[in-house]
Amino acid sequence: MAFRFAPSEVLSMAVELERKGIAFYEHLKSRATREDGKRMFQFLADEERQHLETFTRLLEETGETVVDVNGEVSQYLGSIVETGVLSRVLKEEVSVEKMGFSEALGLGIQVEKESILFYQGFLPFVPREKQGWVEEVIAEEKRHFLRLVKLKEELTGEAV
Repeated sequence: MAFRFAPSEVLSMAVELERKGIAFYEHLKSRATREDGKRMFQFLADEERQHLETFTRLLEETGETVVDVNGEVSQYLGSIVETGVLSRVLKEEVSVEKMGFSEALGLGIQVEKESILFYQGFLPFVPREKQGWVEEVIAEEKRHFLRLVKLKEELTGEAV
C-alpha cells in the first residue's frame, strides 16, 4: 500500500519546530546569569531564525506530493515526533518556566538530537537541488547539540 506524504506537511512541522526553538532559546537567554550564556542562547535563537527562513522558503516552493511506496519514511518521521520530546514541544506540553536551568538545557539537548534525526529523515522529500539547505541545517543542529552538551557539562560538572 502506498502512502501519500505531502512535503508541505513535514516542512510545516519544521517551521513550527524552529519557531518554538527561537522562543525556547530566547527564554533561556532571559534566565541566564552569565554573559557568555546569554550570548550563546542569543546565537542559538538567531540560528533557529535562519532555519525558519530556510524552511519557510522551502515550504513556499514545495507543493508536490511525494509517494512513499513502503511507508517507511512516513512511519519513521511520525515515530520520531510521536515518541519523543518533539511531540511535547509541538503540542506545547512543555513549560520551560517551571524547569530549572539544568533541566531546560537537558530538554534543549533532547530537542536538538531529535531535530537532527527528524531533518535527516525528511531529506528524501526535499528536491535534490535544495537538499544542501537542509544538510546545512542538520550540520548546524549538530553544532547546537554539542554546544548545549558542553554548557551543561560545565554547569553541572557531569557528563551528559
